[in-house]
Amino acid sequence: MSDITLRTSRLVLAMPRPDDAAAVHAHCQDSELQRYTTVPVPYTTLDAETFVGEYVPQSWHAGTEYVYGIRLREDTALMGVVAWQRERGAIGYWLGAQYRGRGVMTEAVSGLLDWVFSHDIVDELHWEAHAGNIGSAIVAQRAGFRWNGEGPCAVVGRDGLHPWGWHAALRRQDHASELPAEPWPVPA
Repeated sequence: MSDITLRTSRLVLAMPRPDDAAAVHAHCQDSELQRYTTVPVPYTTLDAETFVGEYVPQSWHAGTEYVYGIRLREDTALMGVVAWQRERGAIGYWLGAQYRGRGVMTEAVSGLLDWVFSHDIVDELHWEAHAGNIGSAIVAQRAGFRWNGEGPCAVVGRDGLHPWGWHAALRRQDHASELPAEPWPVPA
């Protein structure tokens, strides 16, 4: 699939470009991001260049994962990424520390969900995060995901194990619903 640009009221979501490597590298130095994601530690310039120059375009071309860079406009700095992991039927995301707490990620996730569900691509998406990742849980809950419980994550951690995680799902009909999601049992 070719790059598809999505727009929300404040954001532009598009495939990250090779010149985003410096921003990806800088954001991935954040200890919280490293704690709750599977980025390599230490995260090198080569890791960032490989991510935006090889992994992202290859994943788009293969149709396995659609990684969107998050920006205020096409010509502004990369703030983070949101991705639809088609093979896993899941979404994933991270945001640079300086952009957190402003509703940016909730808006980006909602924009991606609107696109996926409006194109009849899937009927359900999944979300998981390492247990304790309150920020990710807040975004997923605000985006309408329904709590599914706790258990091992599907994604393997840097240690080769499946970390304990939180899980939620969102069905197409619930995404379109005006009914509020039930409260989550975690501090979101």
